[in-house]
Amino acid sequence: MTDLLVLGSGIAGLSAAVRAHRAGLSVALVTKGELGWSTTRYAQGGVAAALSELDDSPELHGSDTLAAGAGLCDTDAVRVLVGEGPARVRELIELGTRFDRVDGELARAREGGHSVARVVHAGGDATGAEIERSLVTAVLESGADVRESCLATDLLVEHGRVTGVRVRAGLAQGGSAFDEVRARHVLVATGGAGQCFAVTTNPPLSTGDGIAMAMRAGAAVADLEFMQFHPTALHDPAAMPRPLLSEALRGEGAIVRDEHGVAFMVDEHPLADLAPRDVVARAISRRLNDRGLDHLWLDATAIDDFPRRFPTIWRSAQGVGLDPQVDWLPVAPAAHYLSGGVCTDLDGATTLPGLWACGEAACSGVHGANRLASNSLLEGLVFASRAVEAIVAGKDLADDTGVMRGIDRTASAAHAPVPVSLSDGAPVRDALQRLMTRDAGVLRSGESLARAAAELATLHATDVEDANLLTVAHVLVTAALAREESRGTHTRVDFPETSPAFLGRFVTLGTSAAGAPTFVRLPVPASELTR
Repeated sequence: MTDLLVLGSGIAGLSAAVRAHRAGLSVALVTKGELGWSTTRYAQGGVAAALSELDDSPELHGSDTLAAGAGLCDTDAVRVLVGEGPARVRELIELGTRFDRVDGELARAREGGHSVARVVHAGGDATGAEIERSLVTAVLESGADVRESCLATDLLVEHGRVTGVRVRAGLAQGGSAFDEVRARHVLVATGGAGQCFAVTTNPPLSTGDGIAMAMRAGAAVADLEFMQFHPTALHDPAAMPRPLLSEALRGEGAIVRDEHGVAFMVDEHPLADLAPRDVVARAISRRLNDRGLDHLWLDATAIDDFPRRFPTIWRSAQGVGLDPQVDWLPVAPAAHYLSGGVCTDLDGATTLPGLWACGEAACSGVHGANRLASNSLLEGLVFASRAVEAIVAGKDLADDTGVMRGIDRTASAAHAPVPVSLSDGAPVRDALQRLMTRDAGVLRSGESLARAAAELATLHATDVEDANLLTVAHVLVTAALAREESRGTHTRVDFPETSPAFLGRFVTLGTSAAGAPTFVRLPVPASELTR
């Protein structure tokens, strides 16, 4: 039997596989696409880490992360992230990742929400692709059992313990054969669920598979209402996923302008165009709604040597006939990153023995209500490493750290399948994405969310991926309806203020008799990180 089965081939899954091999564990890796073709590949901006002692520190990085998280970060998880992050980035360099340098030193950029320049990047705006390249090479050299084009459909649970997964093999060839892959430990690193929305920066693979599988097996999940919308996706109706216009552009002086050319962010936030993503996304969305527009503009004409510094973005702009050196770029928010996921402790352990999670599929509490730019790649590196180290040390079940405080780590409750049928015969995916974008997007209300919940209840999935999207969407909408406040990426127009009554997270532990998600609301514990 394999020691560790990794689900997913983004930065979290790949780095876990590499570290597990080096620790002497036998490793299998299952991915439903090609090895290395994950959401990580689309990451442009870079990896945030306090690598310079001259103007930065883990404490400063931590305070920026907490500020972005709008009071909902687990500060012990943040301390782990910023404290161990620099060492994990240096390990990537030792592995062969080629980050950009200036005069031999790592080039560092500043992005929204960061108080200093601490984001290292590769190929200008091709950081994710370069990290994937180096990690894929290391995984292949390790001799791990890699299974591509395989969709994990359900976790195998025996006597209360996860013992592997059921997979459908040969997806690329239309295969329908099922198999079981057994392992002593299973690590969910399957990414997020951007495909819940019609406009997203995520690839088609991002259908919430790992989160939905964990829920069906009875694992606790939390914070699914906090879907982060990237404020500046290139508005190109013909492109999906939407090309991302990196936060680094605003860090280098790009300015968001309205239809009249007004740089309105100066009136929205003290940091203006360097404000956190949730602030910028809300400001843009309000103007789009109020003025009946489908996009605003990003003015990057002040950035020197654009084609060399941002070659990926340059190609995207050229593809729609624009030159960022002279043209403003049309932008609108797009679903980008899910801050919630499978609840874990500080080692990535979940409420089910043998089940682990890290990266975007996990909820360690490190992002709170809004992820700080370029902390996602760092999270995958740090918590994948911790999970493997804990497995090697003999750990099996979550302890009382991170978001696990107050959660019954011995409880599990299977979730009911998503019900009924489509009355009009429209494709499930299209109907789901339309209603989620319309009613559960950047700006939400009790009325819109109730409408979304009612329409979701009429949908019936005919395949696994659509069922997973429906499962995640249902919990997202239900949690958003219950959270009667605005906090981070969750904006209720009918409850525009942040309320201390909701200073906590909704943890989904099971379903009611009618199949609706049930929640336990747990407070966010205090910490000494910023004292």
